[in-house]
Amino acid sequence: MVPHFIGPWEILSVIGRGGVGVVYKTRHRTTHRLAALKLLGPAPVVDPRAARRLAREFEVLQRLDHPNVVRVYEAGANDGYSYLAMELVEGLDLRAFLSPAFDDSRAALQPSSEASLVSVSGSLAAADASELGADAIRALATMMEEPETAPDAIHPPLPAEPLSGVRPAPRPPLTTGVALALNRPRRLVRLTGALRQVLAGLDYIHRHELVHRDLKPSNIMVDDHRTARLMDFGLVKRDDDGAEPLTGTGRVVGTYRYMSPEQAQGHLVDARSDLYSFGVILFELLSAAPPFTASDPATLWQQILYDPPRSLHELNPGVDPTLAAVAERCLAKDPEARFASAAEILGVLGHA
Repeated sequence: MVPHFIGPWEILSVIGRGGVGVVYKTRHRTTHRLAALKLLGPAPVVDPRAARRLAREFEVLQRLDHPNVVRVYEAGANDGYSYLAMELVEGLDLRAFLSPAFDDSRAALQPSSEASLVSVSGSLAAADASELGADAIRALATMMEEPETAPDAIHPPLPAEPLSGVRPAPRPPLTTGVALALNRPRRLVRLTGALRQVLAGLDYIHRHELVHRDLKPSNIMVDDHRTARLMDFGLVKRDDDGAEPLTGTGRVVGTYRYMSPEQAQGHLVDARSDLYSFGVILFELLSAAPPFTASDPATLWQQILYDPPRSLHELNPGVDPTLAAVAERCLAKDPEARFASAAEILGVLGHA
């Protein structure tokens, strides 16, 4: 049972659940500041790598200050739990904000998980039981770690050539009604405004030699002032990192549907990998689905590595040509064929 308090933070409600932890809406009991608190634990059931990623996420974000990047307040360990307190962004994720159903003139943004908020109860944890800082989380991770009894599970190596066999049927063009809704001028104004902010945030982190590695619509939040923020830096990587010690040899990290070909193969990545993910997001926003949609992971890998995306002009004949050209260039298999930087895309979108 999760305690009522994690360090100085009072648990109020659940915001969302992920693969290794839960994010809570919390309030600081001295300053009364509201925050989102990412919580991992208790210690016996948490992968130590996840705790170390949380520590690195805090160390990276505490040095950043940009309106389109989520801010962090503190991190620490409390009664076997690792936590990261960050800015509470109440709004919609990018997909919901740019849904054709969103009424630009009347809709008031609500917290994206309002319907799923639940109260949390449990034992009261004393504030003085907590230790602050990334090192406290690492110390907890060390305590959690036990000697390996078997090699880590790894993804099987990908074939060097495309597999033969039945391929998924190509997507049909959008219906007229869906295309008209996606191409509505009011929506395109929202879309370009939000994407410029996403690109500004990406340009900022890339200039700090960071790669997000998990860019997708659910990791971009738009608040009630229509400010977009990059969220969830749990897989962030420094450009000067060598081998990835926090993911396990041979593991592919990220969300397959949005990852670049080089990331899908477990290769080292740079900022252009994030730009590929940006292209997947833009493609989805312009055509109502990502470029590759296979439900089977092996087929999805094949599509990402070898298949060209369907032409946006074929899927959505009324698509904005500038936005379509940006998406399709970002989706180049070869990083050298993509845009060189988020700033370069910003320059193009200035004319969209």
